[in-house]
Amino acid sequence: MQYDNTLVLACAGSGKTYGMCNDSRSLSEESTKKVLMLSYTHKGIHSIKKEYAKQNNGVLDKNVVISTWFQFILKELIRPYQRSFLEKFSQIRSIDFSNMYGVDYAKRNSKSYFLNRNNDVKANRASEFALLLNILSDGAVLKRLEDTYACIYIDELQDLVGKDIELIELLFLSSIKIYCVGDYKQSTLKTHNPRTDRKKGGMHVFSYLETCRDSHRINIVKNNTSKRFVSDIADFANLVYPNEPIIGALETEEQAIGVFQILQTDVDAYIRQLKPNILKYDVKTPTLGYPSLNFGVSKGMTLERVLIFPNKPLSSFLLDPSKGLKAPDKYYVGVTRARYSLAFVVEKLKPNQYFFEDSINLDGNEIKVLRFKI
Repeated sequence: MQYDNTLVLACAGSGKTYGMCNDSRSLSEESTKKVLMLSYTHKGIHSIKKEYAKQNNGVLDKNVVISTWFQFILKELIRPYQRSFLEKFSQIRSIDFSNMYGVDYAKRNSKSYFLNRNNDVKANRASEFALLLNILSDGAVLKRLEDTYACIYIDELQDLVGKDIELIELLFLSSIKIYCVGDYKQSTLKTHNPRTDRKKGGMHVFSYLETCRDSHRINIVKNNTSKRFVSDIADFANLVYPNEPIIGALETEEQAIGVFQILQTDVDAYIRQLKPNILKYDVKTPTLGYPSLNFGVSKGMTLERVLIFPNKPLSSFLLDPSKGLKAPDKYYVGVTRARYSLAFVVEKLKPNQYFFEDSINLDGNEIKVLRFKI
């Protein structure tokens, strides 16, 4: 059975943002109402704007609103109806992110529970406050959204947790078309530290919403084929995060294609020849002085080639990938950025059942590597 609401569960590089923008463009041409596109991070917003403009001759249509999750909650849900709680207008101006992952012990539903001393909304209570305002206003918060927007698109759904999910459920039951996309394997960020409903949000949000398929009129679409990278990168990513294996569909004639381990002594030549972007798990991971990005920062990026300086858990994984990785989310993000080649810097080349002795040509010289192959 097909429904108006859509939940897209798709792997890295499968075209989630492209599909969302393509759908929103067709809807914005048909509807007299506005279209709202949301993402948790500013980087996500930049990606949406870039993709929409790319598909639309460089133009962002005037009836398309692109916003962060917290901007949406503040501007659309809280500020217009703050009087329902405060009995005054123009008291709430901003979001307070200072303790978004912390805990305070204010009395539930009191003013200090939702707001700081400057009447800024506490980030970790923003969705909960919006839900309360909808109740206090007899549903006026939701009604205003229904009158304004034909569709709401939500990118990176796996970043939402706690009361965010209850808010999304309310949207699913509205007259607004809801279109959500995400990948539970990339659940490396979260909007706040939820006190309840921990099994509804983050990496669990897709499995939870699947149980609501009929009651919330959700059409569920799954796509495990990535157009971003070659098959060897997909195969390696499946070792990092084995659940629901992905397929790499990119075909290319580029040189040095695949997944490798290279020696520290060959890093200079590798960087000069192939010009990879350098990634690492976090700031604690040494990179021999080379400028680099953390895995989390690289989320959402598509890069030509990636060179990773592994931390201790990843180094152990490379020695024996069959043992797996604990908390693989960040690692999965890191290894699914590159299109053509993914390389790891190691002190010694130690072959195993997944990495075999081979060589690649750099500046006319053959260097020894370990090549990944299943």
